[in-house]
Amino acid sequence: MTDISNKVAANSFFIYFGRVANLTITFFVFIHLANYMGEESFGRLSLAIAYVGVFDIVANFGLNQILVREIATGRLGSPSLLGTGILAKVALTITSVVLACATAILFSYPKETLAAIWIISLNLLISSKLSSTRTIFESIFQAKLQMVYPVMYNLLDGVLFAGLVYFSTYKYHIGLTGIALIYTLCNLPGAVMLIIRFLKSAQISFSGSLREAKHLLIEASPLAAYLLFSILSTKMDVLLLSWMKSESEVGFYSAATRLVYPLTFLSTSFSISLFPILSQYFVENRPRFVQTLRTGFKYISLLGVLVSISFAFNSSKIISTLYIPSYAPCIPSFAVLILALSLTFLNFFFLDIFIAARQQKAATVITAVAFIINIGVNLFFIPRFSILGASYARLISGVVGVLMFVWLTKSRLKVAEIIPFGKLLPMILLMAAMQLVLKPLSLSLSLASSLACFIFLIWILKVLNQEEKDYILNLLKIRRLSKTFVPTSNGANK
Repeated sequence: MTDISNKVAANSFFIYFGRVANLTITFFVFIHLANYMGEESFGRLSLAIAYVGVFDIVANFGLNQILVREIATGRLGSPSLLGTGILAKVALTITSVVLACATAILFSYPKETLAAIWIISLNLLISSKLSSTRTIFESIFQAKLQMVYPVMYNLLDGVLFAGLVYFSTYKYHIGLTGIALIYTLCNLPGAVMLIIRFLKSAQISFSGSLREAKHLLIEASPLAAYLLFSILSTKMDVLLLSWMKSESEVGFYSAATRLVYPLTFLSTSFSISLFPILSQYFVENRPRFVQTLRTGFKYISLLGVLVSISFAFNSSKIISTLYIPSYAPCIPSFAVLILALSLTFLNFFFLDIFIAARQQKAATVITAVAFIINIGVNLFFIPRFSILGASYARLISGVVGVLMFVWLTKSRLKVAEIIPFGKLLPMILLMAAMQLVLKPLSLSLSLASSLACFIFLIWILKVLNQEEKDYILNLLKIRRLSKTFVPTSNGANK
């Protein structure tokens, strides 16, 4: 494989390893919190997190991905570009914190919920879970395929979060306000360490020209519009549930989404590594861009088939195993949300492709249409079906997004047959049929058997060619990859 392929593989390994560990920690911590707090109090915590997440629109503004793209393609001078990006990011995140705190007063939230919103809003400055000031410092590592440092500090956040939550809940029986404080402060050490590492490994100049600032804002503005619709689409269901139903309903729905959300790393970790390469290939090597695009879609489509089918058919076992009996109402919602996850995988990767190909405006239009459909379906379904209606809205808007992205990829980028439907459809049908056979088994045996069946079908249907198999094998050669790609203290590669 080429040096670029080795770097992508090594970067993917570091991202996957760190995120699996961090998301596993967070996964079990939130299950513990849901069971510890009960559906109503957990609903309040989830509402506070979702409310603050809406203001991620302002904090993000699309700067991170545009900055990575520009550094990866070498179109602008990196030191001054970074300085300009950092100053813009600081201004945006401070604005987002002020807006989140000020607007929360306008709603008739309980005092405890309002306090939690104010505390959690500080995550817009220091948390890697949002597009905070901290994330702009990760851009240089992502652009140079050196995500080992950000992943390591994110893992530190997770360890501190878990330790403080378990200690405080068992020892002091803390309430919502205390949990909100822990949720926020556990991110501070990692943020400080990341910034220090960034300053040691990157050259920064704060004397950037007006041309660079103007270029960043112009390039980011269509993406900011996309993020407006995208973030609202993922947060509005929780907010609408809180306004139209009860905090207990929010708790049930959040219990389901908390099991689904960590699985998004399966696609995003891979696409994060591919994004700088796609940006470079689009400018320098269009045939290679198309080949990388199609290979990426094949991997992500396969992941979607495995996760959505095996988890959806085991939804009742999963909920009853992880949660106390009072959370049983979220089982149908979880099954629908896990099916929608496969569409989320595809839509996230489509977004990265369109940004790399400088088609942010097209992505924004698609997301706006999906958002309007999402809101309309939510307003119609939530009063009738409660949390199940919100889940259907996410599934329907996901389908619309994928269909529109496929059409525009063919018409705008001139790339056809990007998703291997011919081989995926037999896999989907056979995997679904196998779940009926595996239904009497325990949860662990059923999931393990699903994975074995999935691997067998890939082999028997010849879904992957030899080059694609070699790439996967390269990902598994951890020792060799670690030696191939070891960041030095100044950020260069050995």
